[in-house]
Amino acid sequence: MDVLPVKKSASETDTRKGRRLQARSLERRRKILSVAREMITSASTPSLSLYDIAHKADIPPSSLYHFFPKIEVLLQALAEEVFDAFDQCVSRPLPDQEINHWSDIGFILETRMQQYYQQNEMARALILGQHLHVDILAADHRHDDDLGRQIESIYQRYFELPVLPGDYNIFAIALQIADKVYAISHQKFGNITPTMAMEGWRAARAYLALYLPEKLQRKLHRY
Repeated sequence: MDVLPVKKSASETDTRKGRRLQARSLERRRKILSVAREMITSASTPSLSLYDIAHKADIPPSSLYHFFPKIEVLLQALAEEVFDAFDQCVSRPLPDQEINHWSDIGFILETRMQQYYQQNEMARALILGQHLHVDILAADHRHDDDLGRQIESIYQRYFELPVLPGDYNIFAIALQIADKVYAISHQKFGNITPTMAMEGWRAARAYLALYLPEKLQRKLHRY
């Protein structure tokens, strides 16, 4: 007796079709971002256009606009990748045995972020480039504020901190000071050189030293 093929229900067919469309959309979005990462390292950010990205990605402009209606939205997506990487630099555990002075915390964290910059051309072009997009600059400063609070909490776990200003975060400003030095290095040498990496940290440390005494009481128990 012949066995009749099982006919798929309409809902099952629609579900599979939906999954294929979703997978294709995710792949197309990944391709757009990949091309944008590549292009941003070879062109100044202000000259980057959605049409050029769509052309290089071999994707209809209308499809690209579906994901990123404005170039600012696409740049923000790339910036979020950089911000996530910096969050990971700060959230990774610190080697307790290497922390004897408050400056050791900042040095370790800045070194991690320097290394990320040095290994990521897109991050340097987007954040340290000569023509930083105004929306990315604002987003970077907002993220620095968040990152500064995270860093302050790390310092508090290790040391008894003095009363610090309440209307601005000194650790966020220290990050921005270091970035200014890194930007000079990137724009002049194409990367953060070891010398300029140390200069960035020295500038940030000198600023923090205006608020943090040379000797801070180390906490015996961290929470």
